[in-house]
Amino acid sequence: MAHWKSGMRYLHIQNEVPFNELVFPAKLLFTCNESLEVDSLHLGSLPDIVSACTENFRSHDDLDADVIIRQFRIPNGQVMKIYEGNGESIARHIWYQDAGIGLAAWLIDSLERLQQPGSEQLNMLELGTGCGIVGLVLGSIHSTCRALLTDLDENALKFGRINAQRSSKALDSTRECRPLDWGNPNEFTLDRQLDFIVASDCTYNIDSIPDLVRTIADLVQQSERLQIQWFTPKIIISTKVRHPSEAIVFELMGKAGFEQQEHASVAMQDKHRASIGQELEVVDIYVFERRRVTSPLD
Repeated sequence: MAHWKSGMRYLHIQNEVPFNELVFPAKLLFTCNESLEVDSLHLGSLPDIVSACTENFRSHDDLDADVIIRQFRIPNGQVMKIYEGNGESIARHIWYQDAGIGLAAWLIDSLERLQQPGSEQLNMLELGTGCGIVGLVLGSIHSTCRALLTDLDENALKFGRINAQRSSKALDSTRECRPLDWGNPNEFTLDRQLDFIVASDCTYNIDSIPDLVRTIADLVQQSERLQIQWFTPKIIISTKVRHPSEAIVFELMGKAGFEQQEHASVAMQDKHRASIGQELEVVDIYVFERRRVTSPLD
């Protein structure tokens, strides 16, 4: 029997099923939710552990589980399929009790309140998108969302692109994937004014936080220079704190001219923790804006 050990990114499970007992097409399903393969993306009913399944195997020669699928039902009734890699790469996974899941669920409830006044189209950019769950959710619930999903390079963007192509979207919403290296933000040029810049689970590596903040500042400056409408993008960062040193992001955001406007906490469901009296893990969500500047129209 395989046992999970601290530090492991995935657990190799080998299940011997006699071939003569398989009826094709067949698939593998991993779930803690009474055999359901679709999880809720509603704040009040987030999953303890996200279910996963493979695509259908059509023969004995097709038994390959390099790609797995997570499925989420969002409040408008749509079921979103999120494809991810099976292996060591942290850029190609939805993490356990992922900050992206918490942020996506929170944005479903908060999007209308956060939108810029008078803005009919929603332009958002996601940093460190990985599988792309946050941008894909926004593109599924907002009829004119233009979601720009970015990550370090094409390798990290592999499943973001797959999901952008395959996931359902609302009416006139669009999804686009582009590489964005935080070490070289000046090489990335915006072609639209942004309403939101979002980043989930992007502060766990404190060595990359200065580059993250510089990239955010550069994107905000680019967006403001376009001046199609006079507003500054909202910066939305979600994180599960793994080490106190991550708090440097607040100091650096302040030095870069950003002020925290809002803080929310999303408790991630965990029946085991609840049964033994442990506190639930929390996804913290912070909304920043650049310090108030004077509009040329004022």
